[in-house]
Amino acid sequence: MQRTTFVKSKWLLRPGVTPPPLLVAVALVWLGSRRLSTTEAQNEARAPKDNNLAAQQERIFHTASKADIIQTILFTGELRSQRAREITVPRIQSGFASTVTFPALEGARVKGGERILEFDGSALQSQKSEAERKLDEAKLKIAKTKADLEARRADLLSELAQAEGNLKVAQLYGRISRELLPANQYQKYQLDLEKAKLALDKAKETLVNHESSIAAQLALVEIERAQAEIELKKIEGDLALLSVDAPQDGIVIYGDNWANNRKIQVGDTLFPGMPVVAIPDLSSLQVVGYVYDTELRFLSPGMVCTLTLDAVPGESWRGRIVSLSSVASRKGFASQHKVFRAEIQPEKLDLSVMKPGMTVRVELAVSLASGALAIPRECLGLDPEGRYYVRKGTDPKNAAVQVVKVGVFNERLAQIQSGLNPGETVLIQGSPAEVKP
Repeated sequence: MQRTTFVKSKWLLRPGVTPPPLLVAVALVWLGSRRLSTTEAQNEARAPKDNNLAAQQERIFHTASKADIIQTILFTGELRSQRAREITVPRIQSGFASTVTFPALEGARVKGGERILEFDGSALQSQKSEAERKLDEAKLKIAKTKADLEARRADLLSELAQAEGNLKVAQLYGRISRELLPANQYQKYQLDLEKAKLALDKAKETLVNHESSIAAQLALVEIERAQAEIELKKIEGDLALLSVDAPQDGIVIYGDNWANNRKIQVGDTLFPGMPVVAIPDLSSLQVVGYVYDTELRFLSPGMVCTLTLDAVPGESWRGRIVSLSSVASRKGFASQHKVFRAEIQPEKLDLSVMKPGMTVRVELAVSLASGALAIPRECLGLDPEGRYYVRKGTDPKNAAVQVVKVGVFNERLAQIQSGLNPGETVLIQGSPAEVKP
């Protein structure tokens, strides 16, 4: 072709020279093929326009017909255990705040009786040492008191024996006849006898009082010992509370530290009663979600829904609504939206993929109307008076405006209660006045 074109152009460029007949024939064939390819290209370019025209004409109007209007409700929930053992910060009597020193790994599977949590007990250990010292002192004091009381009793018995001996001597002298002694000597012996009797009575009384007071004096020091023992047992009990074992088999899930806006971890100082760890019963997993008050009217216990996990794309499970709260709550601290709590029970639990805390998407198909006359929502218009209307017909230039009464909506269809009959065609709002090829 290149050689032929060269020869052709060579003869054509020389004025006054007639090209050969063979060359002329070749040139005519080449020009014909060029015109044919141009015509085919024009036809191919015109064909899509015709197809687009048909599609455009098909899209500008719809036929009113009976349909089921289904509303799809979507909301997000979280897998939670219906039954869980919650472990809180112990209420120790010997202190107030507690510091976490050992937490088990979150998400770890633990057995009942396995150590999962420990709090700092250094301050309690110091208090325990002091309480033990006081108890030892109380015991020593009891022993010393007993020894002192026994020694005092022995002294009083000795004094009593001496008083009895003095009385016997005084009685011997007191029996001497008056005639045998001078008057003053006789009176002295009688006075000594009375003194000996009084000393004996006093010694007996002192001994009796001492013996009766022994129990009371021992009771006083016993009280000190009992108080020291109680204090020691209280500290030991508090120390036992600082070491927490798993109450059952399960997974460790830590609570939130609201002060730091994160999960509880080592070194956090917590206050009595704060939740620290939850050990859920995995057989009681359910989905807890929150629906807006505008969607609550479509839901009821017993409705079937579809559950999907963000962590397991491509799989779904069936679930059933088991309860709906009757009191609204705020969605969050910074939100004014009101939501209702919904609990959904999966029909089948797959514990190999379902874990507490996972995000679950809940989807429900709610029938708003069955066998209702419906048209696409894009066919509805709203006039300045707030009335819905449609444009009836298939020709945008000759469409008639018709006010209609609508019922329920979903994201695609609208129910027509009056103003339109089945089989009538309506135009999409905003369709062009005419369709040009």
